[in-house]
This record gives sequence, C-alpha cells and structure tokens, in this order.
Amino acid sequence: MNSLEEIDPTNLRDYLKSIGWQVVEAALDDDIYLLRSDKVAGRELVFPTQKSAPDYFDAVGIVLEKLHSITGFSISNLAIRVGSVKDDVLRLRIHSDTHDTSLPLDFAANFLKTTEKLFKAAACTVLRPRANHPRLTLSEASQLVEKARFGQTEAGSFVLNVSCAIYAMDVQGVLQLSDEEAPFVRKVFSAMHESMERLVRAIKADTLQKLVDETKNADAPLISANFCEALAAMQDERTYNSVDAIFSWSHLRPRNDERLTRPIAFQRDYFPRIEELRRELRAVEEKEAEVYIGTVERLEGEMGSDGQRSGNVVLSLLLPEEEETVRARVILKALDYATADRAHMTNGSYVRVKGRLLPGRQPRQLAEFSDFEMLTR
Repeated sequence: MNSLEEIDPTNLRDYLKSIGWQVVEAALDDDIYLLRSDKVAGRELVFPTQKSAPDYFDAVGIVLEKLHSITGFSISNLAIRVGSVKDDVLRLRIHSDTHDTSLPLDFAANFLKTTEKLFKAAACTVLRPRANHPRLTLSEASQLVEKARFGQTEAGSFVLNVSCAIYAMDVQGVLQLSDEEAPFVRKVFSAMHESMERLVRAIKADTLQKLVDETKNADAPLISANFCEALAAMQDERTYNSVDAIFSWSHLRPRNDERLTRPIAFQRDYFPRIEELRRELRAVEEKEAEVYIGTVERLEGEMGSDGQRSGNVVLSLLLPEEEETVRARVILKALDYATADRAHMTNGSYVRVKGRLLPGRQPRQLAEFSDFEMLTR
C-alpha cells in the first residue's frame, strides 16, 4: 500500500507543528492548511484539509519532498513519523556477532512474548508499584498490550517496533513520575525508559546492590523482578546478542530532553547482571506445587547401562492465569521418560505434571515434580 494513503491531514498538521511550523489560519477558509516556519524563511507547506480532495495525495507528496530537502529524512521515514504522531514508540534493535542474516525462530518468537511481558510489568508497576508482581494479570496491563501495535521492521537489522497511542486508555496510575498528569500509556513508556536507564547506570557504576536496597526499601519501587526477568530473557545463548532500546515520544505531548531519545544499550555482559538483580528482587517464595498441563517438546535423555533412556525433557506448560505457555525442563527417570516419549510420539497428546515452576529464563526448571502422566482422550 502507498504510504501516502495512510497519512491523515490532521496528523500531518500536528507533526509539522511539533517541528516548528505554524498554521496560517486565514487559509482554513479555503479548506487548505498553509504552514510557515521561522526557521525556514521563504518556504511554505500547503495541502488540503480534507483527505477526499482530488489533489490531496499529490499535495502531501510535495510536502514530504520539501521536508526531505529541509531535514534530510527519507520520504518513507517521514511518512512513518507522521503516522506515529499520536504514539509513543519503543524500538528494540538486536545486535549479534554471528554475522548471520537470520535469528533462531524460537528466539524471535520468544522475544516477542518477552516484549509483551516487559510492557505488562511496566504497566503493573505504574498501577501497583512493588518489587515483584506475583502475577502480571491486571486487566489494564492486558488492555495496554491489546492497544499496542507491531510496527514495520527496519532494513538491515533486526528491530521490534512497538507503538501505542498515548490517549488509548483512560486509566489512573499510582506510580509518581516527573510528569504526574501524563496519560497512562505515557506513564508506562516513561516507567520503562527510566527503569532501563537506572539499570544500565547501576551496572556501569557497579552499584547494583545499592539499587537493590533502594528498590526493596521504596514505598513505590520503579523496577520489578518481572521487568528484569523480561529484559534478561532478551538474550539468546546461541547468538550472544546485545539489545538497544530506542524510545520515540508522541508529538501530541512532546518531550524535549535529548537524553530521552538516546539509545539505551544493553551490552552482552549486562544480561547476567540483570538476572542477578531479578533474583535479588524476587522474594524466595516457597509456593506449593501446582498441577500443569502441557506437551512434550523435546527429549534430551541418554541411554543408560540398563538399556533404558532417562534425563532431560523440555515441556511446554500452560499457565492459565497468565494466559501463556512457558518452556520448562524436567529431569525424568526411565519410567516417566518412557511416558514422555509416548506422549511426544502421539499426535495431539498432553501430559499432566505436578511441581514448582522456578523463575528464570526459559526453559525454566520444574522442581519437586510428581504425578507425571500422559492424558488420554
């Protein structure tokens, strides 16, 4: 689809105003937006106020051409900026030293789920600040994920682009940020930015323990174990990647501090430190064992001297309360391993297992398990 077709006149007007152009009101009587800028003397930008005008797309094309010559931004880039004028945007760029032109599919899929968890953790912190959220199931957090959109990736790099209109939700957040009157979506994006910035600063300065103590003692902590868990899961052991987080802020509510648009770099060696912080913030919860339903994804056992296989098995377990599945590793003896093997080879079969699902990166560890059985139809 031609990118010009998605540009609405009011969005183009708002974007131009945000970068210093002023509307000449006298031209509105002729259903025309005429804009001038003190910074660009002698140049005018003109386009119809109605998208239905016969010359609308031609006029918008001319406006973008002029902006290209003035700003140096490509026309496609300008079209994206205009289209996201109402949105706050988080771009996560993945860097890898493997010089590969692709990513492992399971890592890419998990990166998407991890980003969703990142947003939910930040939303829960804005609503109910605490060092660890037992469940990321607040309805407002789920609604935010529903409102967010997956944007276009960028040529030449692996970029996850997530945007959300800042006025998409009318929710009152509890967390006190610098801009107390900001809408809920803006508070969530601001909380993510500030959390990431504090984490990176603490790692660079070797003050993680100080950050842990401040967070545990705070009445309304900004950083949660859940947020750290989502960040730590953004590194894949096979690609040993790093991640840059780049924030863009809606032009409807601009943030003029240049610091807020600089990339926040999570270097490869930062992720183990973030995992350490997650462990510190997550209170040791001796939860009772729960019953899980799932499928057998991978068999990694070895043949023993008795001719029977036993060892690691990777399961995909359903977490009903969080509406997601997680991969979990369990070490099975020969009898249970044979059950897992039958389930793996039987189309549409499930297993039921009771145990404690420990926190951490996927595949997570299922400890103190029992009652491993194959479910029959």
